[in-house]
Order: sequence, then C-alpha cells, then structure tokens
Amino acid sequence: MFLLRLARTQKIVSLIDFQSLSVLPLFLQAQWPVFLKPPQNYTKGLVQPKLPGDFDELDEEGKAAALQEWSQSKLAKAYEVATVLENGVAHNAMNIPRVFRELFIRCGEVSEVGVVPLRECLIEIFRNWSSLGFTGQCPYSFSNEEITTHEHQFAEYQAWDEVQQLAQECLDTDAEGWIAPQLDIEEKRRQNRELLSLYIKRMAGEKSPDEARAMWPFPG
Repeated sequence: MFLLRLARTQKIVSLIDFQSLSVLPLFLQAQWPVFLKPPQNYTKGLVQPKLPGDFDELDEEGKAAALQEWSQSKLAKAYEVATVLENGVAHNAMNIPRVFRELFIRCGEVSEVGVVPLRECLIEIFRNWSSLGFTGQCPYSFSNEEITTHEHQFAEYQAWDEVQQLAQECLDTDAEGWIAPQLDIEEKRRQNRELLSLYIKRMAGEKSPDEARAMWPFPG
C-alpha cells in the first residue's frame, strides 16, 4: 500500500509491503509451468524453434546443449500455442508488462534481498508511465543522480543474483538449499564444493577467494 502526503498534489512518501494482497497469487498463476519453462533466448509468437545456424560446426558438448535447448523450445512453443487456442485469458495474463508482476514479487523480497530490485521496478514504471497505459503524471519521481546511483547498485545486485541462480539451477535446489528426497545429498554437497571452486577460479582477478565465497549462496 502507498502512503500519500496530503497537499495540493498527492505524493507517495512511503511504501508498505503488500505481498499479502490477493493480487499476488493471480500474478504467480500466470506464468510458465516449471517443467515447460522456455530457454533464455526463447522468442514468443508464431516463430518455429530452430537449431543454431552453426550447429554442424559445434563440438559434441555444444551440439548436446543446442539439442537440449531446441527440445526445450519446442515443448514451450507447443504450450504457448495451446494456451492461445484453449485459454486466451491465461495467455493475455502471461503477456502483460513484466514489471507489474515483478513489482509485487519484489515487495515481498525486501526483507531478504534488500530494496534495490524493488527500486528497479519503480524506476521502470516511472520512466514508462505513459507507455504502460497510465494517465497523468507518475506520483513519484527519481532524479538523474538517484537513477545513476541506483544503476551501479543494481549492477552489483545482478551479479550477485546471477550467482544465486547459477548455483540453484546446477544443484537442482532453491534459495533455502532444499534437496528432493530422492537425490543423493552427499553428491549434491560434492557438486556444491566443485562449483564453488570453479567459481572462485573464474572470478580470480576480479574478486578475492573470500569475496567469491561470500557471494556463493551455500557453504562450501
């Protein structure tokens, strides 16, 4: 919920976490099923997924990765087309501007990851107020200096978040470190140590080993 300062023009002076509102579950339902989530470079619309143009020149590992992404894209495309034909409401909900969904999610994450990703959403709305379909003026604003400072902070957050997502995806876990009962916990711990070691080597020259460990989400 927004707190407004009553004056000649209303101005937002504070923001209270409203994650408990009923709108958030509606946003969370309008998304790709986890097992059909498209790859990062997936193109929406009536575009047939294809293998990369240099597929024949890739090594065996590269071809395997390309085939996996191609298969994932085809499954996602089948789901996307079926949703258009069978559930237009869900398709429309999935294609609303991303920032609206992000806003509600980021409000609920402030206590865990800080205010930077939420501020990114607010700045995006501020910059695109009219193109997002709103009338009048945005009830809050950011100065150029504030935006510049934020951009540096957001770049640092993105670097941190990429590490979190990488670890979670490779270890088949979540932010809490939960492992499915059917998986070998000792094997996952071994993989975690190996991934952390690779990450420390990769960041050599940019971050010290201690700084790299501090960014890694799980103890090694």
